[in-house]
Amino acid sequence: MPVRLLAATAALLALTAAAPATAADPADDAPATATTTISITGAVIDPKVPSRARVTLAYTCAPTDRPRSLNTSVEQTDPDDPATIAFGSTRTSPTLVACDGTPQTQTVTVQSKTSNWLPGPDAVVITTLTDLGATPPAAADARSIPLDLPPVP
Repeated sequence: MPVRLLAATAALLALTAAAPATAADPADDAPATATTTISITGAVIDPKVPSRARVTLAYTCAPTDRPRSLNTSVEQTDPDDPATIAFGSTRTSPTLVACDGTPQTQTVTVQSKTSNWLPGPDAVVITTLTDLGATPPAAADARSIPLDLPPVP
């Protein structure tokens, strides 16, 4: 399963990168639209519920009347037991994805379906944002991030 997820993500990133750029026609009176972009800015373990990770995202997408989809997954292998893999994913409701052409930030919670997240070891975090009215229609980011507990205030 993890290998298929990474292969699917690599294919999506290749598709997104291969999307042809279109030059704007100066005679076109249509307003400029924002390009769909997304970036993972951080991830921490929920100190009260260690099976939950909070992933912070930054994104921009153009206004459109089409639905959007924001999906995030986290996968972490236990370095002491490679057979133990914490894995979870979440999909944010399209009503909670603000696309107005301005930079947005959002924190999503990813619940592990298999075991608790471990503080310290790296986790693979993957997120995709589809905005069918934008060019390109999808953006993705994937990072290897060490999961830790948030700093104590």
